Amino acid sequence: MRSLNYHHLYYFYRVARAGSIAAAARELHVTHSTLSVQIRDLGAILGGPLFEKRGRRLVLTARGDEALAYSEDIFRMGAELVEAARARDGTRSRLPMRVGIVPGLPRSLAYRLMEPALAALDGPLVLRTDSYARLLDELASGKLHVLLADEPPESSAGRGKTFTHPLGRSGISFYAAPALARALRGGFPRSLASQPLVLPSPGSGLRRLVDRWLTAQGVRARVVADVDDAAMMRAFGARGHGVFPVRMALRAEVEDALGAELVGVLDGVEETYCAISIERRVRHPFVSALVDHAREALDPR
Repeated sequence: MRSLNYHHLYYFYRVARAGSIAAAARELHVTHSTLSVQIRDLGAILGGPLFEKRGRRLVLTARGDEALAYSEDIFRMGAELVEAARARDGTRSRLPMRVGIVPGLPRSLAYRLMEPALAALDGPLVLRTDSYARLLDELASGKLHVLLADEPPESSAGRGKTFTHPLGRSGISFYAAPALARALRGGFPRSLASQPLVLPSPGSGLRRLVDRWLTAQGVRARVVADVDDAAMMRAFGARGHGVFPVRMALRAEVEDALGAELVGVLDGVEETYCAISIERRVRHPFVSALVDHAREALDPR
């Protein structure tokens, strides 16, 4: 087998990220034919085509998916090498730390997870929220350094390798406005039957946990609101519109700030929090501190 040409690999990497040869050619200021020839040569070295055409779109083959995963690691590590060299000679710039936060993770909990690590920042913190799938794509393409989530990704197919670093767990409880909480607490969980529930949106990790628990308890839910924002969900529930789930790590916020009271604990139900990166061994001081200190940040306060 011929030796790998890293110049060809870089051109392939840019085409895969740009989504088309034409777009990558404009970005790189080279001709369409130059890119086509060099990607074809790289495919010959690696044993088969890296892209296939579907209509007007270029789609990675299985071999191309594998090549992209390796190339992302190679060029990310190259950038880290340059940064390490700059740090040694004192010319290192203050690079931003880009963190993605999935929609289901409450912002106050995300802050609590990050708070112990803020001292390790040597540049500005950039926070991104979007759908889980799009954030995984941005992580795989190098636009994010780490992703905070309330459940591990189901699959990283087509995105290269990702690694999940456990941050800890939190139990789940039901809360309500004081009068409703006191009325339901005694016969919990049977007392929830036909009572109004304010729940996270269907498809979210917390909603799946709650739905499974309700089914296991034989409780027929009467959902009066599906809310995709945790703060709004708590506000609705605390003002008497229904029973709502609360992560135990955040119970002080609900009790002290909103005046809601405990209805009952969802026995055996825990939400798992994780940091997702494209490296198995975390190197950046911020991400390392986040992983190391997250469990103490999840202690209920």
